[in-house]
Amino acid sequence: MNNSKPIIMPALCCLLALLAGCAREGALVISEKDMPPPEALYERIGADPAPGAVLTGILRVTASLPGERHSFKIAAAARRPDSLRLEDLSVIGVPDFMLTVKGDEIRMFLPRSGEFLIGTESSEIVRRILPPPLRPLDLVSLLYGQPPGVDGARSLRGSVDGDRFRLDVFAGGAWAQSLWVDPASGRMTRLETADRNGKAAYSASFHDFKKAGPGAVPGRIEIETSGPATVRLSLRNPEPELVTRDDDADFFRLRPPEGVTPRHSR
Repeated sequence: MNNSKPIIMPALCCLLALLAGCAREGALVISEKDMPPPEALYERIGADPAPGAVLTGILRVTASLPGERHSFKIAAAARRPDSLRLEDLSVIGVPDFMLTVKGDEIRMFLPRSGEFLIGTESSEIVRRILPPPLRPLDLVSLLYGQPPGVDGARSLRGSVDGDRFRLDVFAGGAWAQSLWVDPASGRMTRLETADRNGKAAYSASFHDFKKAGPGAVPGRIEIETSGPATVRLSLRNPEPELVTRDDDADFFRLRPPEGVTPRHSR
């Protein structure tokens, strides 16, 4: 029995070396010549598979702030390019908030206080819900696993970064976004975006893609803001659906309850 050890150990080492060699051979190797034209790749990852359809789901959200951590659920609905509805799903009692975005206008109802607020992305009401670098319309794109739109004349630069295609997006000559795309699936797996001053605003990574209508959307999104007071958001959408909704013209434009006077927020 003791004599078998010298035989087993070399054999085990050979087996491990063989498995390691197979793993290296199976890894995806790409080069600059594999990179598609940047404009074509950008259009592909931003394509709308079902124009006019609404992406819905119950988001399981974990928010990690300096010294704090909160978990909650939100009923979400998003329609490209500029419509969003979020409703807090409190375990007990009335919801904390209901919010809609339609273009530049944001409406929010706070059932506990009875306030109905109307504003824009720069209004104080938005900061109650989303960390400052993350704009409401950004969230529409992120839920679809797509890059948010950029303002100004756009230019693109493509390259290969490890096992990913990389797109650097410039607006008005300034860096606006960097996108990483999986060559095998054609899906965006990571995003870094700039604020209005050209500094890093936040990053997002996309995981666990799930079937939704004719396409697929991320089942998990990890968002991290830049700067000293980092905020991390984990959004899980385990059962996304892409549906046609034409039964409520005001679904993305919240109406004040009877007897409640809207207040405009700056």
